[in-house]
Parts: sequence; C-alpha cells; structure tokens
Amino acid sequence: MHPPASSHTCRIALLVLLLIALAGPAAVQARQDDPTPMPLPTPLAEEGAPVVVNGRELFRLQTRVGSITATERAALVADHISRLANNPFTGELTVTVVDTENATDIVIGDEVLVSVSDADAAAEGRERQELAQEWAAIIQTVVAEGQTSVGVSVLGAGLGITLAVLLALFVFLWLINRFGNWLVDKLDPSTESGRLPPTLANSEIYQSGQFSRFVRVLLRLFKVILAIFLITVAIPIILRGFPQTRDLGTRLRELLLSPLAKLWDGLVTFLPDLAFVLVLAALTWLITRLIRIFFREVERGVLRLPSFEPEWANFTGRMIAILVMIAAVIIGFTSLPISQLPVFQGVSAFLALLLTLASSSAIANIIAGIILTYTGAFRFGEIVCIQTTTGEVVGKYLLTTRVRTFKNEVVSFPNSLVLSNSVTNYSRLARESGLALYTTVTIGYDVPWRQVHELLIGAALDTPDVLKEPAPFVLQKALNDYNVSYELNALTRKPELLPSLYSALHRHIQDRFAAAGVEIMSPTYTALRDGNDPTLPPAASGE
Repeated sequence: MHPPASSHTCRIALLVLLLIALAGPAAVQARQDDPTPMPLPTPLAEEGAPVVVNGRELFRLQTRVGSITATERAALVADHISRLANNPFTGELTVTVVDTENATDIVIGDEVLVSVSDADAAAEGRERQELAQEWAAIIQTVVAEGQTSVGVSVLGAGLGITLAVLLALFVFLWLINRFGNWLVDKLDPSTESGRLPPTLANSEIYQSGQFSRFVRVLLRLFKVILAIFLITVAIPIILRGFPQTRDLGTRLRELLLSPLAKLWDGLVTFLPDLAFVLVLAALTWLITRLIRIFFREVERGVLRLPSFEPEWANFTGRMIAILVMIAAVIIGFTSLPISQLPVFQGVSAFLALLLTLASSSAIANIIAGIILTYTGAFRFGEIVCIQTTTGEVVGKYLLTTRVRTFKNEVVSFPNSLVLSNSVTNYSRLARESGLALYTTVTIGYDVPWRQVHELLIGAALDTPDVLKEPAPFVLQKALNDYNVSYELNALTRKPELLPSLYSALHRHIQDRFAAAGVEIMSPTYTALRDGNDPTLPPAASGE
C-alpha cells in the first residue's frame, strides 16, 4: 500500500529544510573566510556629444547624419542656438516643432536648429515627437535666458563694470607712479634728505647718488610688475562683464588663479609652522629683553649676585642672549618643512664641516675671552701693558682685545695670546693708593747723597699730577764703579698721563740738577785724575 501524498510531501519539505540548515553555516563561514571585498559596480559613462550653450549642457546627440558625426552635429547645433540666444537685436523668438517625412525639426522662424530623427529617438528610448518637444522646451528656455542676459541693462552693467575697472586701474597706476617719483626725489642727495637716518644721509653711497639710482631702478621694475599684474587681473573681470565673453573671462580667471590657489594652499599648509615660528620669535625677543634688563640692573648695582662682579654683567648678558637666539634659530629652522629637504641637509653638513675645520683657533680665542672676562685681568678704560704695548683698553670681544696706545694707535690682540702672556695693569690700584712713577739717574761720588735726594724729591714735587702725600722718596739702587744709581719714586693717580708725566719729571730733574751745578753721569763716563785730590765730598767727613 502506498503512503499518502501529503506524507511524502512532508518528507521532501523536511529534507529541503535540513539541507538548508546544513548549508547555511557553511555559506556564512565561506563568506567570513573570504576577505576579498566585492567590487563596486562601475558607473556607465554617458554616451553621445553634449550640446553646450553659455556653459550649460542642453542635451546629447548620439547618432550621426550622413557623414556628419554626433560631435560635429552637437557643435553646429550649439553654434546656431548661441547666435540666437546672445544676439540682443533679434527680438522675441519662439521655438516651434515641425514634423517632416523622416524627422521632426526644431525651428525658430525659418532656421532649423536641430532635426530629431528616428535614430535619435531610438537611442534615447523615446518617441520622436515626445523627444522633439522636450528639446524644444529646453532650447526655448535657453534662448529666453540668453536674450535676458544680453539686454540693454546687462550690457550697460557690463560697460559700467568695464569703465569702473579701467578707472580704478588708471588711478592706482597713477598713484603708484606719483609715490615712486616722490620717493626718488626724497632720496636724491641734491634735495633735502628729510627724515632719513643720519647714518644713511651722511654715507658715501648716498651722497654719490648710487643709492637713489638703485632705488629708482627697483621702483621702475616694481611698477612694471605691478602694472602687468593689475592688467592681468582686470582683463578677466572685464570679459566676465559681458555674456559673449564670459566663458573666456572664466578661463582666463582660472588660468590666473590656479597658481595663486596653489600658493594659497601652500601658505595655509605652512600657517601652523609659521605661527610656531612667530610665537618662538616673540618669546625669544621677550626673553632676550628680560636678560638685558636684568643684567643692566646688575651692572648698575641695583641687583647684586653673590660672587658676581658688576663689570661682568654686560658680557654675561650678551653671551646668554646670543645662546638663546642660537637655540631659537635651531629650533625654529628644524620645525620648518624645508629643513628636511636634501639641499638644506647638505648645506648644514657642509657648514658643520667648515666650522669644525676652521674654528679651532676661533674657539680657543672665545674660551680665552670668557676666561679673561671672569678673571678680571683688566676692564674697559684701564691702562695696561700687553707684551710691549701699553695703552688704554678700548675693546673686549669674544675673539680679540683692543688697546689704544698713547700715540692713538689701536692694537688688536687675540685673546689666546693675551691669556698666555702676563698683563700689567696700571689702573687697578692707581685710583686708591696711587701708581708709582720711577726713574733712575747716576751721580758721581763727589756729590753728597743728601743733596741728590733733595734735588730728586724737589723735581718730583715740581711735576704736576704727582701726589704730595704719600711724599716722593729716593732709593740708592747701586754703588757702581764710577757713580751711584739713585731711583726716584713718586705716586700719581692718573696712569693715562704716563708719557707726559715721565717727560715732565725728567725735565724737572734736569732743571734742578743744572741749577745746583750737579752733573748727571748718565750715561756713565770716565775722567782722568792725577791722584792728588780725593773723590770724597767736602761735607762727608762731618757726617
């Protein structure tokens, strides 16, 4: 006996459900295991040649007529419609649809703008009459808009824009020319220099007229470049004021603005780095300003630092400010994108190598200058003797020390040389206890030593700028074969007058000894004697 049909159907349904249940997880697992994404459908490119009038696409032609391709047909149709739409004197135009034997013509008056064939309708999947009506409505709208845009009011507005642009361009160029002429006349050395800095007004390059000629050439070049730029900007604005030339003006504007847009994009990209550099520069200026103010107060004695001399303040402040600026330059440059370019990296490596090879002596002088500053061997304005040069210290720099001699000669010593030689400072104690002037004379044994002392001390007291207290004194340095060496010592507080003081002292010694009839035996000389008279002075026996 056969089972019922309903029971057989239930078995089949259960079997299908079981297969689906078994296949489901496998399919899901297969989809999970497959990492390859499904490709997105590629959009189909639009077919046919577009009919574009005044920058607006009206419709597309996809078929050819005889030997005329769809692109050629689209260009001819666009030309017909543009001529009618952009002609301000055509009056009101009406687009009509006329059926012919194998096509439907879209006409204005007696001029056929486009013929809609059965092939065009088939390509669009539309009825020929329906497609012609749609295209005619589009053409009617474009023609109406074109006539509105080329009306008298629109042309008048375009003409007004043109005149305004030309007037503004003329006025701007005239102002630039007047300003350039005024600036050149202002910088002409034959005229009043006005508010020019004295350094520039009195310089040789300014007085010779070379500076004004250079400025005149720069101004002419600037005016030419600016005029070209302004004209280039004005032309697209004028062309865009008229419908017939609006497309050309738009293309010229895009051509002009394209490099400016790239420049703007680069500037916008650079703005965060530029802002960081500006903030860094402002902070650097503020820090260096505070450093100068702080050490200026230390130099004036308003602020006191332990074990820090006030005369060190100026040099220390400058050194710290220079180090701060160097650190700021390094940080600012490395933060710029251009620092990563190979050309800058190569230049940096070259400069580092150059400094390494050529700066050994410079570094030695810099270190010596720092040591000389903080050891306090001498200060500005002090009278010193370095090697065989004596004069006033007029410059203390990182690399050199400058001394102005008493003959008004400026001698520069490398700091390393100054550090490796002894320095005699005549001014350090002169203001407090005085500087000793000393000179030696030789007098014969026949002159009493007390008389010699009196004459030498009197000559010292006759000399200006020699201190009365402490009083001058004489030392008997040696008993020579033919004479006695006497050394006169006198104190002064004006070491800057050493040459003139020594000269005056020697003059007064000569005058005193000549008035007393005492012979100065410098240089030593010998005398012939007969051996009868002694060489002792007359008063020596009573002493």
